[in-house]
Amino acid sequence: MSATVPPLVIVFKTLTLVIGGFVTYTAARAARKTGWAGLTYLAIGFGIATFGSLLAGVADQSLLLDTSTALVVENALTTTGFAVIGYSLYATQRGAGGDP
Repeated sequence: MSATVPPLVIVFKTLTLVIGGFVTYTAARAARKTGWAGLTYLAIGFGIATFGSLLAGVADQSLLLDTSTALVVENALTTTGFAVIGYSLYATQRGAGGDP
C-alpha cells in the first residue's frame, strides 16, 4: 500500500465519484429519452473520466502500484474522457441541423 492518504484527498475522490456518477447517469438518461448521439458520447466521456478517478484510487491503495503509475492511469483516462466529451459537443452541434 502507498503512503498514508490525507483524509481531504479521500473526501475529494468520493465527491468526484458521486458527482461524476450523477452526471454520467443523468446524461445517459437524457440520451435514452431524446435519442441524441451527442448525449450518449457525453455520458460515455464523463463515465470514462469518473472511472479513471476510481481506478487510480483502487490501483494506488489496493493493487500496490506506485503513486506515479496510478496518477498516469488517472490522467490518461481523464484526458480520454474529456476528448470524448469534446467530441460529444461536436456531434451535438453537427446533429442539430443548423439550429442553435
